[in-house]
Amino acid sequence: MKNIYKSLCFLSIIILLVPYNKIKGQPKTLLLNQLKIRYLVTPPDGGDIFWKLLNHDDSGWEKATDLEELSKKITDEKIEEVWIRIERNVSPQSLNNSYFEISHSGPLEIFVNGLQWGASNKPTTKPENFIIGPRRPENLGENLYAIHFKNKSGDVLFNIKLMNSEWLNMDSPYKKPQPVIDVMMRDAEICKGGDGAYYMTGTTGDKDFMLPGPKSWLISKGIQVFRSVDLKNWKSLGYVWTFEKNGTWQNEFGTFAGRGPARGIFAPQIHYIKGKYWICYSVSHSTPGHSFGISLLYSDKPEGPYKDISPAAPITDGFDSDLFEDDDGKVYLLKQGGLIARLKDDMSGLAEPFRSLKAKNYPYIGYEGVFLFKRNGKYYLTSADWNVHSDGKTSYDSMVGIADNIYGPYGDRFCGVRFGGNNSYFKGPNNEWYATVWCYPDSGPFWQKVSILKVKFNSDGLFRPVDIVN
Repeated sequence: MKNIYKSLCFLSIIILLVPYNKIKGQPKTLLLNQLKIRYLVTPPDGGDIFWKLLNHDDSGWEKATDLEELSKKITDEKIEEVWIRIERNVSPQSLNNSYFEISHSGPLEIFVNGLQWGASNKPTTKPENFIIGPRRPENLGENLYAIHFKNKSGDVLFNIKLMNSEWLNMDSPYKKPQPVIDVMMRDAEICKGGDGAYYMTGTTGDKDFMLPGPKSWLISKGIQVFRSVDLKNWKSLGYVWTFEKNGTWQNEFGTFAGRGPARGIFAPQIHYIKGKYWICYSVSHSTPGHSFGISLLYSDKPEGPYKDISPAAPITDGFDSDLFEDDDGKVYLLKQGGLIARLKDDMSGLAEPFRSLKAKNYPYIGYEGVFLFKRNGKYYLTSADWNVHSDGKTSYDSMVGIADNIYGPYGDRFCGVRFGGNNSYFKGPNNEWYATVWCYPDSGPFWQKVSILKVKFNSDGLFRPVDIVN
């Protein structure tokens, strides 16, 4: 990567940056000669544990020059079971946009530094993507990917590639902004209302719900909305929707991550569309009737009362929803990391199946927390992913892809705002663009406390936080 420079960020650490006005995407490439590859066709000594670890003695294992050579050997010689160790020296540039493409005729497991990080039981002749994430288990420096493959068909097929493209980091060091509200909030979203004021919502709840622990993500009260005229001073409008007062299908208790009983709200977002206030939200539990569940609330006033567009059942399964109104008045529902479907004209349900939106240089923009906005005729798809930065630390970032068409193709994804995570972008005073930020490291006092950053666009339409440390 050219013209990398160093700056001091607000954490007093050094991070590598790509120059703001010279960032250029790179096509996906194969990593061939930067790997140490060892394999066995008989069960390794030490049982199922030690061969997966970086410091295991593999001096007696067979060697392969690259993954292409190994793939050909396994397929041509009809090797029906193989244990593979791939050692790799990683940097942010070679780590964050890497993934495996594997075609295989039997089940396989992938381990990263001893942790299981991927598996597939169904054979496929079409390359299957295995993304090392979202919470990356690697550290900068030497890492180990261990793979166990066992053929289950007449003909052996095993073709593995490690794909990589340049890590595009537009984010710059910025002063750590003060929170604008004391309430614990994740997934913060802000829109401008019909009265010219700004309205904010997001995932809220008590400490049991918001903080890691046995009760996290299980039980919350409902949806809160906050109002401001200057983006600095915020007033609570209270809970505009609660399970106890307003719930119908949402009220059934389910499970979350194998735990329960669960009944909470994930990532509500407020929008002003067609003269009404709309809140899209997901219920954070799975039941026999649906997996999570997404629907829409609407009201003439930001404080409510709100009605559910689908009181009998969710519009769709899933989580982390977003609404987007295009210039022609069509409205779209998005969910998770980048699924999109147009809504009916009355917004009562889906007008088409969901489509998956992907980046040019990676299988997705981000894996959750989708948000879409439009600027100068360009569509900006943003979603969240965990990245390892040059300081060696992992953070929950706002990733971005840009397209000329709402359905894509979207260009190379880039890191727009470090710690942005599941966030939003909106026009503020003087039609300048702003972003919400809430996910500073969870060891810090500003974690889950919403702050607001101004972002600046360059001539190519790319952006970064404008509050730069000189």
